[in-house]
Amino acid sequence: MFKNLLPSLRKKSFVMEDLPETISVPGYGNKPEVPALSIEIATVDDIAFAIRELDQKSTAIYTQISSLRRLHDLARRRGAVGTDKVADIFEGEV
Repeated sequence: MFKNLLPSLRKKSFVMEDLPETISVPGYGNKPEVPALSIEIATVDDIAFAIRELDQKSTAIYTQISSLRRLHDLARRRGAVGTDKVADIFEGEV
């Protein structure tokens, strides 16, 4: 029944080309966590909770990227080159 569903959904629009075969659904209500739920049997709520979890993870990653970028930029402004260690660049400031 579901054999051609996912390929068909992926072909509907280029924005769905990367639709995953499974999603990770965190536990909610009285439902346990499902680490690999097939898209074909996922409910709309399952998708919403999976989106929320992925959004939280991507926010955390973006925050780390921004912090690392600021650290890199600050080090470069101090004249650091690629082989310099962070501890040496900011020595005595902590």
